[in-house]
Amino acid sequence: MCAIAGICTKNGKAVSRATIQKMIDAQAHRGPDGEGIFIEDNVGLGHRRLSIIDLSDLGRQPMTSSDGRYVLTFNGELYNYLELKKELQRKDWKSSSDSEVLLAAYETWGDDCVKKFNGIFAFAIWDRKKKELFCARDHVGVKPFYYTLRGETFSFASEIKALLAAGFKTSPNEKLLYDFLVHGYYQHTNETFFAGIQQLPAGHTLTFKKGKLRIQNFWNLEKVQTMYVDATDKEVETKFRNLFEDAIRLQLRSDVPVGMQLSGGFDSSAVVAMAHKVLGGQKNARLFSFVYEEYKDKELPFMRSLAKGLGWKLESIPVRASDMPQHMEEVLYHQDEPFPGLPTFGQHLMAKRCREEGVPVALGGQGGDEIGAGYEYYMGAHYIDVLRERGADAALKEFNAFAASRKDSNEKNSFELLARMLSAYYRGGTSADGTSFVSPEALSPQFLKRAQTERSQFSTPFSSALSNMQYRDIVNTKLPRILHSSDRSAMAYGVEHRVPLLDYRLVEFSMALPSRFKIRDGVQRRFMRRALRGCMPSHVLNAPKRAVPSPQREWFKKELRPWIRGTLSSKSFGRRPYFNQTKVLEAYDAYCATAGVPANSFHIWQWIFVEYWMRTYFD
Repeated sequence: MCAIAGICTKNGKAVSRATIQKMIDAQAHRGPDGEGIFIEDNVGLGHRRLSIIDLSDLGRQPMTSSDGRYVLTFNGELYNYLELKKELQRKDWKSSSDSEVLLAAYETWGDDCVKKFNGIFAFAIWDRKKKELFCARDHVGVKPFYYTLRGETFSFASEIKALLAAGFKTSPNEKLLYDFLVHGYYQHTNETFFAGIQQLPAGHTLTFKKGKLRIQNFWNLEKVQTMYVDATDKEVETKFRNLFEDAIRLQLRSDVPVGMQLSGGFDSSAVVAMAHKVLGGQKNARLFSFVYEEYKDKELPFMRSLAKGLGWKLESIPVRASDMPQHMEEVLYHQDEPFPGLPTFGQHLMAKRCREEGVPVALGGQGGDEIGAGYEYYMGAHYIDVLRERGADAALKEFNAFAASRKDSNEKNSFELLARMLSAYYRGGTSADGTSFVSPEALSPQFLKRAQTERSQFSTPFSSALSNMQYRDIVNTKLPRILHSSDRSAMAYGVEHRVPLLDYRLVEFSMALPSRFKIRDGVQRRFMRRALRGCMPSHVLNAPKRAVPSPQREWFKKELRPWIRGTLSSKSFGRRPYFNQTKVLEAYDAYCATAGVPANSFHIWQWIFVEYWMRTYFD
């Protein structure tokens, strides 16, 4: 929805309006529809507006409460603002905005207001009476909130670049660079790749008063207990379908045009199909996708089939190999930190088209794999659960059913698949199909010795191995990086990205389900597939999970070889203290000499990203 920024000091030192202006200017792309600044003694709040609900000036921010005590700067949407408005039973509403509802909720319920919210949000409220700043970030972290605490001065913003614009001095965080280059982890901690800059964890609040920070969680997924043990398939499927339909209904609320982003996979197809049901057809909604030009995009037939089956018009945006070097600096500028590679360029181009077409809201399918146990590598954890609960014969039956669904199924491939699935559970650091994607042998020995840290150990609060793996991906690994990339891609062009499958009620529901509803007879996302029968074409509904059909591996080997080799052989890359340039080039040449399509290209993407990141922020 917007960009927020602010500074609060303990010692009464006045906050510079010019500094707040620099912070919101650095985030102007997030809010092209207006700006506002509030300055009072030792506090400054800034806001850039993307108008979605109540387009009038009555929705402008920073917004002051009716009694003048509280001042709000807010990024995001409260999807249930109409229900909250009814519950608050006030008669003195000045606007029809969700921002005013948020302020009224804080006036009424205090810090506990966040427990009432269903939405995507990051906000700060200044209490002029108590001299206290209260901040919060939504349940799963769709909206960003970065901060620094230097001395007794607290600064915050929606994007890291705003803190840099305020004059914050930083350096590369070598601990996170080590995690990224050695283990493939990023967005797995509250630290950022910029030393001294933190992010507020998802589902947490932050209070700053008298120079002290207090951070507390208001939503703890660890506390979700296994339920529905005695439920029938029909009961579970009905519950999911009703929750999902309500999530779509809430997230279609908007005073501006809404679009859908379709990838061809199950999750985005499910969002479009349910939106079709709620809307009663395409109506005024737009349907966008990006496709890889000059490449046989395996998802395109599924996209066309869904659109044709529902009677929707599909608008496709081409992604070319040349887009990567052409847009690298621009995309990296908006992302600030590591992102997943080529698909992110497609997301940027699609968001740009949405903005050009006057569609500033888009719904996507992110989160479905995590809540439905859709990634291939979840099968290893599932086998462990079945082995524990029902014995070896049942586990073998499950594995055979899954292996038989794969086109490349044979005894050798099945054994390798099982080994990868189990490794993914016990070690992590793998791609969605369980293959390794890092190449630490090409790193500098001095860097490895200097920055070495233990592999992150993530919480395992559940008795189920599968639930623990889903929890890890939702809280620490997969989902945080997906949401980071999605938000920056969309907001780079002033487009709000919504994720109905991550309605916190759906996340809680999925984590409370016994594993037999998620995976059975080799079928993943079982309860989701069965719940949506009749809503989607059967071959889209029942298609097995496919790896993201990005041609990055092929393009890195052929079309983009001059750009990549030029980057990796550059003098600046040779000066980086993280790599052994000779071994990097040897590894890349070996990659290009690989027969067929190499198994993974992420290690090469890591090297390219770090080089451009250093050029952008530290050279």
